Formats: sequence, structure tokens, C-alpha cells
Amino acid sequence: MDLIIEQLNTSLHDRKSFDCGVGELNVFLKQHANQNQSKNISRTYVAVVAVSVENPKKIYGYYTLSAGHIQCDQLPEAVKSKLPKYSIPIARLGRLAVDKGSKGQGVGGFLLHDALSNVLNVADKMGVFAVVVDAKNTDAKAFYKHYGFTALQESELTLFLTIDTIKSAS
Repeated sequence: MDLIIEQLNTSLHDRKSFDCGVGELNVFLKQHANQNQSKNISRTYVAVVAVSVENPKKIYGYYTLSAGHIQCDQLPEAVKSKLPKYSIPIARLGRLAVDKGSKGQGVGGFLLHDALSNVLNVADKMGVFAVVVDAKNTDAKAFYKHYGFTALQESELTLFLTIDTIKSAS
């Protein structure tokens, strides 16, 4: 199955049949993602089959991106010692979910790679120190740690990956 990533378009993508097994993530895609896009709060990107005869297209996974900031003192000592002591600009990976029928097929990694590529493009145009994600549970945390994310201080499920680290891996 050849997947591509497209920005969510409610007339092109079937949000209703998506089920990742986590109610909060399902509800976001079905009820809030489009509203957040229209208000410029976040952007949602969906994985769909590259050549699809389905109308609307089945969503195999999705992620959201938004801008944000974190306080310097939330970062590990080795990182924060080199930074100014005020708010640091970040990109927030708000959600990343894969439909239950597609788990274990690399869709999550494909989505994450696309998200990080999008953030790198933005980081070339404006200041972005890192990508920050709030993992929903320990399984999600393990997924992000596998890709090099590190936990913030005093937060078990909030992780980050610096732009410099992403660039060096590209």
C-alpha cells in the first residue's frame, strides 16, 4: 500500500470511519481537527492511499502540528545551560494516531518522518528550537523514544527532539 500525506480536507477524507483505539484521538479527528484548522490553531495531516478510488479517502493515520513555546527550565540541564533563560520557540506535535487496522505496518514512523520534515521546512524560515510531543501513554512514549525524543524535566510523558538533532539525522 503506497501512502501519501495530505492536509486534512473534510470533503476529501473520511474522518468518520477512523478508529485508532483511543477515544480522545478519534474524537479530535472527527470533531475538532477541521475547526482548529479553520481558526489557524493547528494543521492536521492524514495518511491516505496515493491512488484511491474511494471518495472520501480512508484515513490510515494522522498527526497535528502547531506552534508553541516552553520555558527554558523545563529542558534537561545539559541542554538548557546553552540557551537563554526565557521562553524557547517550539513546534508541537499535538497528536499522532494510526488506525487500528494499520498498526504495525510502519504508518506511525511514516507520519512522524513527515511531521519532522514539515517542521524542518518551517525552522528554515523562523526560529524553532525543538519538536515537543505529549505522549498519551507509556507505549506512545516508547515510540517517540525509539526515534530519539528525550523526556523534559519533571514530565514523564512530555518529550522533545531538537531541530539540530533532526537535521543531523536527515
